[in-house]
Amino acid sequence: MFYLIVIAAANVLIVLCNALASRAGSLNEWLWYLLCSVAATAFVFALDALGAVLIRRLPERWFAPGKRNFEVSERERRLWRKLGVKRWTPLVPEWGGFTDFHKDRLASSTDTAYLARFLLESNYGVVIHLENALLGFLILLLPLSRHPGVGVPVAAVNFVLSFLPVVILRYNTPPLLRLWRRSQAKEDEKEKNPPPSTPSAPAAPPPADPANLTPTR
Repeated sequence: MFYLIVIAAANVLIVLCNALASRAGSLNEWLWYLLCSVAATAFVFALDALGAVLIRRLPERWFAPGKRNFEVSERERRLWRKLGVKRWTPLVPEWGGFTDFHKDRLASSTDTAYLARFLLESNYGVVIHLENALLGFLILLLPLSRHPGVGVPVAAVNFVLSFLPVVILRYNTPPLLRLWRRSQAKEDEKEKNPPPSTPSAPAAPPPADPANLTPTR
């Protein structure tokens, strides 16, 4: 909901600022700026969706847990913490519904396969959102949004809204990596040193044949 409010408010401000700056005196001029703003926003949405689809088709090994390209230093984490990442994280939508894997909560801290999938999806998300943030400026090539008073603010809003998930995903990567490596190490240790097998109880003797029993008195 927060994103929708920001996008709607940005479009209203773009129309108002451009119409007032150009001293638009007719309804057609106002509608023209509205058309340009809405068209630029729609193109950004389409560009974001296309980029996400194409990146999801890239090999998973490029986004596997532990890749150095996705490691985050403690210095970077401190920067995001100073910028209040924990305060505004609830305002950013989580897009895991498109891949049937949600990243807004941790379902297990010991399941190695689950943690590996979590990191894989996070790495995909970082690249997708970063691509969306940067390539959104391609709208400046469109005839309807080539006007700097339209294309630049739309691209700027898209950059901010796309970059916020990157910050969240990057901030959460180090603790997830620690959990995954710890869980992986435990599994490797179990494979190297399997627990001793419990000796099986001796088999019970077969029941005696009543015909061979010695009668007692």
